[in-house]
Amino acid sequence: MAENPEGLGSANIDLTCALCDNGGEIASCEGKCLRSFHVTKDAGEDCQTLGYTRQQFVAMNVFLCKNCELEMYQCFACKRLGSAKTDTPEVFPCASANCGYFYHAKCVTHLLFPENEAKALEYTTKIANGVKFACPIHRCDVCKYGENKEVNELQFAVCRRCPKSYHRRCLPRKIAFEDFIDNGVFLFQRAWDGLLPYNRILIYCLKHDIDPKLRTPSRDHIKFPDVPAVRRKPFIVNGMNKKTIKIQHLEDCPPVLFSNDKRSGTVNCSSSSNLITKKRKLSCDRSSVARAKASVVSKIPFSSFPEIDTSTERRIFEFAQKVSSDITMEDIQKRLVVPSTYTPVMNNTDKITLGMVQRSVESINAALYMLENGASIEDAKTICAPCDLFQLARWKVHEFIETYFLL
Repeated sequence: MAENPEGLGSANIDLTCALCDNGGEIASCEGKCLRSFHVTKDAGEDCQTLGYTRQQFVAMNVFLCKNCELEMYQCFACKRLGSAKTDTPEVFPCASANCGYFYHAKCVTHLLFPENEAKALEYTTKIANGVKFACPIHRCDVCKYGENKEVNELQFAVCRRCPKSYHRRCLPRKIAFEDFIDNGVFLFQRAWDGLLPYNRILIYCLKHDIDPKLRTPSRDHIKFPDVPAVRRKPFIVNGMNKKTIKIQHLEDCPPVLFSNDKRSGTVNCSSSSNLITKKRKLSCDRSSVARAKASVVSKIPFSSFPEIDTSTERRIFEFAQKVSSDITMEDIQKRLVVPSTYTPVMNNTDKITLGMVQRSVESINAALYMLENGASIEDAKTICAPCDLFQLARWKVHEFIETYFLL
């Protein structure tokens, strides 16, 4: 049995970055993708990150990745982007409560029914018409049974690059927890325990080559939709478009000089010895400009600034001492309001997102629909496991659920 089944709820957030699969300063997306990211430029040591500054991130009321913001998601099978908007969806979400993956209907049915073309075609139409499904990641690739989160050997090892999972007991030998040599061939580590929620194992299956420098597969697996660029209107002067002039470097300009010939309308070229076309001369000019600016600033007399007498200086010093003695670390912590999505350490993992609640409620509805239409309990568990029901109770998310149904 699992050592701490009750603790599953306290570690239900994916604390590994979707870009680099490492931990650290992680922010959880509030949308339906259920992913986490290194958001700021300095959050991940060897991660590309989302590239926001800390000021930009703190200013966000709700953190949504670009996929969730624009409702454009990657199919986890073919990796192509598609719209998930309800009016004309191109990709459809897996109905499992703790799965954030999306698929084209045709892609997922070929994975679910690889040897039955007729059934795959039939199910493609059903998914397009709104029927919910559990993606292949919720069935062991070896024994084809689902996951039991409360039994250690029946917990899943999940690939981070494709919809493939194994039970711990079914995990192939070459997907190992450390580097090893097999018949004279060096094999990289492909499995890590303790990184994923629900006590799952993070793996890269044998389909993906390991980059020796990264020690992961290539990190080009995530695509974000392109944000449409804002086209600027042409600048019009007196009803005419103003031309844009390309400014060249001085050394790129043609070597032309004026002669002393004062005849009207004529310009003659002189010898190249007088040309100023070298970077050396140009840099000298820039430094001379800098010196000129410095000389202008230095001419401001210090006497023009107000002087502070001794008594005023003493009162300022005493006031600073008093204020510093009154400030405590508790006061600072109370004033520092960190966004609920920002989870740099483990003690913030109890922060839940609206996307997690949405997926959980949808999975419960889907499981009920399946049972009402004759599906087996085992099939319903792949959509909504018992621990997912208990999770909602532990979250105490009545307000979140009310908010979800009002959306």
